[in-house]
Amino acid sequence: MKTSTIASHYVRVAISGAVAQGLDGDALLAKAGIGKEILEEPKARVYPDKISKLMRILAFEMQDEFLGQDDKPSRIGTFRTLCQLIIPCATLGEALEIGTRYYGLFDMALHAQFESNESGGALVINEHRPCLNKQQYLTEYQLVLWHRLSCWLTGKRIPIPVAEFAYDKPEHAAEFHLVFYGEHKFNMPRTLLRIEQQYLDLPIIRNRSDLPEILKEAPYAFLVKPNNTASINAQVRRILEVSSGEEMPDFESVAFQLNNSTQTLRRRLKEEQTSFQAIKDQVRRDMAIYFLSENKFNINEIALKVGFTEPSTFHRAFKKWTGVTPGDYRLGDTIVQ
Repeated sequence: MKTSTIASHYVRVAISGAVAQGLDGDALLAKAGIGKEILEEPKARVYPDKISKLMRILAFEMQDEFLGQDDKPSRIGTFRTLCQLIIPCATLGEALEIGTRYYGLFDMALHAQFESNESGGALVINEHRPCLNKQQYLTEYQLVLWHRLSCWLTGKRIPIPVAEFAYDKPEHAAEFHLVFYGEHKFNMPRTLLRIEQQYLDLPIIRNRSDLPEILKEAPYAFLVKPNNTASINAQVRRILEVSSGEEMPDFESVAFQLNNSTQTLRRRLKEEQTSFQAIKDQVRRDMAIYFLSENKFNINEIALKVGFTEPSTFHRAFKKWTGVTPGDYRLGDTIVQ
């Protein structure tokens, strides 16, 4: 079952560069199997594989791996060359140092720089001149790309203890739990991700024979969180997801299944910047979207499947999550593509 979805915000900003260059945004969305209506609904959701397909189409049409978000294109093949350059590195720290210097050779309005410090290092975003990065898409995409690439190179899920942003908290900040776990700070002096020294010392385990696989999966592999089955968030989500077709377990039951007291579970979730109710709402929302898109069950049946005893309560919750009712979604098929 596909249960993870991404905010439509990322579709709107991804396509904005192409539209600014005079390309037909509706036609590009159609090629990716995404309805143009999704652009009009701020709370709409999209599956990662669909936005990944859109990004591939945009990169090909514009011959720009940064999708028209910089004022000068990043030519197709630039990322492949980066990977070929840093795979022979001994450690992640060395790979980040050389990789960011490589991108620094190009005339880019914005790029990441690696800085070492006493506790480890940081990936810092430097903006050299104004570009089309008005909604910080390129800023956030570069941070995600470098982090996910680091995870792939080392075969480890690299923690992000804190992500700092040199701008106001954006409307889509609630989505950051999917891309920047850990603490999020806004209105900071610089935009950066901090990485602890123990992770910078990790060896690079990939070789060039592994490269075709990650290039085939990109950018999908960079849009989803690296697996962390040990995180308490993931464990709670798994318990809730497998209860499909049953009444979802309550907080006490989940704590019992995890061999935690309720106080311990609450504390552990807080440490991961989340809560039981937030995870439960995300699971219900994504499961409901999946069942509605499948067209196998009526809305009352779906309400029961995702843990609502009253259809009216499900209607209100779904509208709060997505901006429209389940019936409107099923009629227009606009909420998730």
